[in-house]
Amino acid sequence: MQSVPNLIYPVHSKPFGHTYGEWSARWWQWLLSIPKSKNPLDDSTGVNAHINQKYQNIFFLCQTHENAAPPIPSRAVTVPMGTSVFMPIINWISVLHVDGETDEELIEIANKRMDVVANLEFMIDGLSIKHGLEEYRAVSPFFEVWLPEDNIFASGPGMTRAISDGYWLFLKPLKSDTTICSFGSCSSGVTKIGVNYNLSIG
Repeated sequence: MQSVPNLIYPVHSKPFGHTYGEWSARWWQWLLSIPKSKNPLDDSTGVNAHINQKYQNIFFLCQTHENAAPPIPSRAVTVPMGTSVFMPIINWISVLHVDGETDEELIEIANKRMDVVANLEFMIDGLSIKHGLEEYRAVSPFFEVWLPEDNIFASGPGMTRAISDGYWLFLKPLKSDTTICSFGSCSSGVTKIGVNYNLSIG
């Protein structure tokens, strides 16, 4: 049975030249670039997973969101052989003028949301990982992001400033079909985020 280090890049490493935190900023820029009507966040089947993927050796996967229907979607996605997957277990983004008016306020909100996270779980090909996932917390640098019309925040389009905090996993290159399940919640259990992926190599 494989262990976490054999499956996932260490949280303090720089896979493909960037830290976890830097990749999390790129991940948000990817997700937020996609209109809500086609956003993978609201996709129950995986049909929208390939939209705006631009890195040759890296594939971004997303979670769902609070009060989603179904609450834990099962998505089927085909990814190229040898591709690494970067995805959150649970995360938060603080956006200027939405979550605060200063950098300090944005950082404070993001930290508070992630400080109460508990019950992190990750399963890959039947291997359940519950211990040690709290070490995979990463904060992004501040970054600029363009929000399109019909964005997932239901705000006006345009450039904005943001910062992210969350628990992320960067899987080493996939060599065969892979099943992934992840789950996270706040300590009170009110917020629960989960997703299942069936990844086919093609």
